Amino acid sequence: MNIYFHIDELKRDSIVASALKKKFKAKGHNLIYGNRITGPVLKFFHNAFDVIVFPRPHFIPDMLGDSSLDWDQEIIMLSSESLGIICKDYEVMARTLLEDNYFNNDPKYIDKIAAFCLWGNRQKKALDIHAPNVSKKSYVIGHPRHDLSSLKTSSKRNDSMKNIGFITRANGLNDYYGRMAVEAFEVLFDDHFQYEYINEKTGKALKSKRNVAEPRNNLIVQSYDTENLLKIMKNLNDKDCKLHARCHPKENLEVWKYLFEKCSIDIEISDSLIPITHWLEGIDVLIGPPSTTFYDAIIENTRCISITNLDKNRQKYIGELWEENNELMKDIPAPTTIEEIISSALSNEELELNTSIKETLMNEALYPDCRESLDKFVDICLKFENQNKIKLHRKLLLSIYKIASIFYQKLWMIKNFLIQRKENSSMYSLSRVTKKYIDGLTK
Repeated sequence: MNIYFHIDELKRDSIVASALKKKFKAKGHNLIYGNRITGPVLKFFHNAFDVIVFPRPHFIPDMLGDSSLDWDQEIIMLSSESLGIICKDYEVMARTLLEDNYFNNDPKYIDKIAAFCLWGNRQKKALDIHAPNVSKKSYVIGHPRHDLSSLKTSSKRNDSMKNIGFITRANGLNDYYGRMAVEAFEVLFDDHFQYEYINEKTGKALKSKRNVAEPRNNLIVQSYDTENLLKIMKNLNDKDCKLHARCHPKENLEVWKYLFEKCSIDIEISDSLIPITHWLEGIDVLIGPPSTTFYDAIIENTRCISITNLDKNRQKYIGELWEENNELMKDIPAPTTIEEIISSALSNEELELNTSIKETLMNEALYPDCRESLDKFVDICLKFENQNKIKLHRKLLLSIYKIASIFYQKLWMIKNFLIQRKENSSMYSLSRVTKKYIDGLTK
């Protein structure tokens, strides 16, 4: 059996791809990495595969076209991000899982999908309410990045010093692509950001309540958070601890390096390619603004401290569906002074998973059962193995696909060079080096 697995974000999804490749291989099957660049090649050589795995339904029309609706291949969805504030509103969750076409009375792409693999019961509940026919072919498997095979085997750092991690969220102020902060205001006139969906026939619209739809407030909050993070780091700089930073994937690391140097802050910036779960295994305490990273941290037994209450004016700019209001945040300590945060960070407090935290993690990430999430996913995929395909024919097609894929990516890389466009986490070549890196993320 050949499985095509789409790695949408190299920095985020590679760890899952790496673990799955080994799990399928152990059962005698072959998983092939794919991305947005290899999509056009897949379109012509789809018969080399039994199953195609995507994170979102829009990849069917965007990458494969409507002709794929008649293919023999089964398409399976494995969500890449589906916890946090997005789970709080069932209608928003359903729209995110099923996308615009479905809510515009065009279900053909959803009908083509053989199975939806969900992270938790809240996602399943959203489909139960808003798409019961789709819910029948959905499976709750748990958070895929927290499968045991996706984790490092090493335990916490054995250093005598406490390791304090910081997460940043200033992508509006410090954009990876170098865009000016003022450009954020263009979303005010872009329906894609202002609405979760608009039904073109009925006129029904679900207005977005997320932070990206409110650029003014978003930039103000990011300003508060950046200032407070720098102050906390500076105060901890001469304490008996080691500082580590994990920057938002859409931020420019060079800007942070410049800031830390100018502020004389001794801090180790994480390589963004290191999986978040691997990085967290070396962190004792995590400090930052509300983020879904707190879910990852709590699951990996890292104590968290929120900076949300350091300025009473900050709360004025928080919207209904911002991460500040996700289910986990009510259980994350949020001191009101920097002195309290420093004292808590340096203390020997232990993380306590109270009943409320356990319930949130179970509902959204199926913790602790998510430790076997990828085994469940493999079993679901194997249900759709096409026994009618001639193995020799499929093997030959796969070889041709690989050659065509290499050739096409070389052309793409040449074009990038000519127009001076850098690769990024979503648009990157699956070179031999990249594939080796992904393979090496898990044992």
